[in-house]
Amino acid sequence: MSEARTPMEEHLKIIQEKHDNLPKIMRNAGIDCWIIFARETSTTPDSSMQFVVGGDVVLSSAFIFALQSDKSLKKVALVANFDAEAMRKKRIWDEVIGYEKGIKSHLKEKLSEINPHKIGLNYSIDDYSADGLTHGMFLQLQETIPDYRNKFTSARKIVNAIRSNKSQTEIDLIRKACEITMEINRDITKQLRLGQNELEIQQMFHTEVEKRGLGFSWQKMGNPAVDVSPKEFGHVLPQSNNVTVKNCTLHNDFGILYHGYGSDLQRMWYFGAKEDVSDELRHAMDTVVHGIRLGADAIKPGIPGFEVDKIVREYQIFRGYDEFKHGLGHQVGIMAHDGGGGLFPLWERYRDLPKMNIEVGQVYTLEPSLRTKNYGSVSLEEMVVVTEAGCKFLVPPAEDFIYIY
Repeated sequence: MSEARTPMEEHLKIIQEKHDNLPKIMRNAGIDCWIIFARETSTTPDSSMQFVVGGDVVLSSAFIFALQSDKSLKKVALVANFDAEAMRKKRIWDEVIGYEKGIKSHLKEKLSEINPHKIGLNYSIDDYSADGLTHGMFLQLQETIPDYRNKFTSARKIVNAIRSNKSQTEIDLIRKACEITMEINRDITKQLRLGQNELEIQQMFHTEVEKRGLGFSWQKMGNPAVDVSPKEFGHVLPQSNNVTVKNCTLHNDFGILYHGYGSDLQRMWYFGAKEDVSDELRHAMDTVVHGIRLGADAIKPGIPGFEVDKIVREYQIFRGYDEFKHGLGHQVGIMAHDGGGGLFPLWERYRDLPKMNIEVGQVYTLEPSLRTKNYGSVSLEEMVVVTEAGCKFLVPPAEDFIYIY
């Protein structure tokens, strides 16, 4: 039995939780009508559909969420006739319209009833997770409802909130994914020996994932990343010529999918006793552990992500290391890299994402890394959920290497 995909009953519960929050989200975004416009979503998916629609469609479809004068939400699914019954069975829509010859007249009629001031569409220059409307479908929408073109605006704020601000059900699933990840790490620890190469070790992880019926929160061939020192970390596949030896380190970057929600955690092993660790490695590990604690202590709702990144980045430089060449942390949800704002530096490549405020219910990683002179890189990765008071770790954070001797 697969444990990777979200069971339908659980999925519909999450969708209803998202629908319940939509009126407030749309008001905060200043958008009174949100339209998801999509087709053949098994080939070209709009990821926001997973959170508020559930399932795929074939021909051009419009999912309309419209704020009413009484602050309630009108929810309409306008789909091809052969997709209509599946939508009705979900019982999440106020109205399901199944068209036969074309969508145009139905969409015009429905928008005439709603009379929206602003129509949010899923496009974004900065955030890929809010950029689900294809260019072709955007052109089709302009052609279908030309009288509303001047009301189009980006729905990024809506999509960000729907995807980033996790419901309690989602948080529970992510926590469970993290707990299973650590369970597998513990099982692998019992199997680690001197003389094993990176490919062998990765296969051990794959075996544990597959026998549990789980999925991978990013591409399997690079999940987990497995690095035997002094190899530098990066998106480099495991190598058969890198073998564990006495006093080496082993690093993994590992994430699984449980009921559709993911984990992304890093741990490090040392092949020797704790007293054998060199001063260089001890200083590096202590720096990473304390950096993560500083980052967790700095997280507060309402502050931009770059402020948290800056604190940890400056601490690492103070400790005598170069700054890490990546953001401190990203959001995690249905994938390891789940879009939205992040704990990123103010670099061009991150555009305005570092300036987005941290919000309650978001799940972030904390993953500083540093390079040593003789042992390659040292890194850990934790996951936290943002609370009203700050944040909480989803599993107990690492405080040291895991020792193999």
